[in-house]
Amino acid sequence: MGRLKKRSKQLLEARKIAKMKNTVRKDHELDLDKVTPAPSTPTNSSVLLSMQTSSKKKTVDIPAMDIGSSSSLFNDQSAKQAYRTIIDISQIEKLLSPLLCPYCNADGLTLHSDDNSRFGLVLKLKLYCDNCGTVVNDVFTSERSLNDKKFSINTSAVVASSLCGLGPLTFNNFCEHLDLPGLSAKNFYNRTKSIYKDAEDVRQALRSKTIRLVRKEHAKNSNSALSDDDILDIAVSFDGTWMTRGHKSMIGVSCVIDVLTGYVIDFEVLSSFCQTCSTTGTRLKAQSPALYKEWFESHKPDCDINYTGSSGMMETHAAEILWRRSIENFKLRYTTMLSDGDSKAFNKVCEIKPYGDVPITKEECVNHVGKRMGTALRNLVTDCSKKGISLGGNGVGKLTQQTIKKLSKYYTRAIRKHNGAKQMRNAILASMYHNFSTDKRPMHHLCPSGADSWCFYKSCEAKNVKPGKHSLHIHTPLNYDLLAEHLKPIYKRLSEPQLLQRCLLGSTQNANESFHSCIWNICSKSRFSSLKKVNFSVLAAVGQFNFGFSFGSEIKSFFNCQVSKSSQRLGLLRLKKRLKNAAYKKQQVVKRRLLLRKEAKARKELQFIEAEGVSYSSGHF
Repeated sequence: MGRLKKRSKQLLEARKIAKMKNTVRKDHELDLDKVTPAPSTPTNSSVLLSMQTSSKKKTVDIPAMDIGSSSSLFNDQSAKQAYRTIIDISQIEKLLSPLLCPYCNADGLTLHSDDNSRFGLVLKLKLYCDNCGTVVNDVFTSERSLNDKKFSINTSAVVASSLCGLGPLTFNNFCEHLDLPGLSAKNFYNRTKSIYKDAEDVRQALRSKTIRLVRKEHAKNSNSALSDDDILDIAVSFDGTWMTRGHKSMIGVSCVIDVLTGYVIDFEVLSSFCQTCSTTGTRLKAQSPALYKEWFESHKPDCDINYTGSSGMMETHAAEILWRRSIENFKLRYTTMLSDGDSKAFNKVCEIKPYGDVPITKEECVNHVGKRMGTALRNLVTDCSKKGISLGGNGVGKLTQQTIKKLSKYYTRAIRKHNGAKQMRNAILASMYHNFSTDKRPMHHLCPSGADSWCFYKSCEAKNVKPGKHSLHIHTPLNYDLLAEHLKPIYKRLSEPQLLQRCLLGSTQNANESFHSCIWNICSKSRFSSLKKVNFSVLAAVGQFNFGFSFGSEIKSFFNCQVSKSSQRLGLLRLKKRLKNAAYKKQQVVKRRLLLRKEAKARKELQFIEAEGVSYSSGHF
């Protein structure tokens, strides 16, 4: 009996010591869950551990997320005082080895990982006493979510992969080189399905936030009060982008961007392909039409096909959808469309009359209009060569590639630098006639007058100085006898008042092109992606484009993923770097330098091509 009492007393003291050590362990910031399976000897592999500071310690001030000009989209919680890091398990063993076993009071505690209890990136660790064989404690290397009991690190990994455009294969390749366990493809896809399903809630929160800011800025700009029920007329920039190049893409994205604020207001993703229908559906259809019909009814809500038609018509169809729902969803009317004229989107919107008798006007993107001159001249050279007329090639006064580029640049510059349609037209025609001019046949009647005129002939006239030779001052000479009858119709068509009237604002679709870049940085064009993945990528791109890189932390917090000071710090660093680069490239000196480099590179390439001749052509050699 005495021996039994003594043993009971020892066990009681051992439990007290274990409790004290557990408290010390918590104070040293290791917050891991507890459960129990059998130990195995750990290797020198790495594991991702979730570290959380004790609430008793002094808190660290973390700046609140700045999204737009108000609080976060989903909650006003600041980031948890927590962080994650990658630790080699052998290093933890070294840390724990000097500790004494609370049961036998001997040293020699070792750390074991249970490979049978591995869940993705999560391992179960057991603190084991080699002397008495007791399992002192066991924990998982990540917390579990209170909602679905899933390990938070696995959810965070999938959300992070989705925000970075990584699939399960690429993610596991990354884990392979870091000696991390990785995630099975099934586990990865199951979690992405859950994320994509909840993405609609993120979209609604993002929409309401954006519309609130857009209406606020328009009310401020017009100096008028605007209630939530008032319908607001705005100008938007509309453009589409496709997942694959050419007109064979099965997924297309179209969006509208407010011209005043630059916010992405709404978007639509269209898909004419479903992977499940292509595999399972095709197999069942061949087996039994009745079985296929039954299967398709259950699959229909999850089917990726939401559009039937050609790839080129996706942009037009998306425009119809976006314009029809603008009043119902946002109390907005897109009464001015800034577009590129590459599709029938504007014609379709005018045809359906989404706003009744309220007209919709069109503004042209100056960049795209400027490209029309180059396209028209290249087509002219090709068409004439088929008829046996050589307008291009080598020779002074011909339409070489370098000459076409210069004429296109002159055309764009004439539109940008003038405010009225008449002034634009005169400047466009002047760029043609000026280059037709020779000493015997000067044609400077449309060139601007004055001593500071860009035209050497008009400048000399104003200064009462005899003009020099045209061959020395005209840098893009054109052969009048060869080209006049071909160029005049093109210049007349591209200087029509109706076209130039739509260019008066001098607007561009640079915002749309920038947004498209954000989308395809997240969702790669080189790999197949489903409609749901592209939709989530566009959603993430909208948040990033409208509110900065901190939106990634907002999405993580929405999915109950840990957001720490490390996340905020790296997001702010990325934002600062982007702003610094933007400020640098905005300088006129830098713009000029980049332009000169680009032109010099193009000239050098053309010189190589002209000197080498045809070096690569399909079936040419």
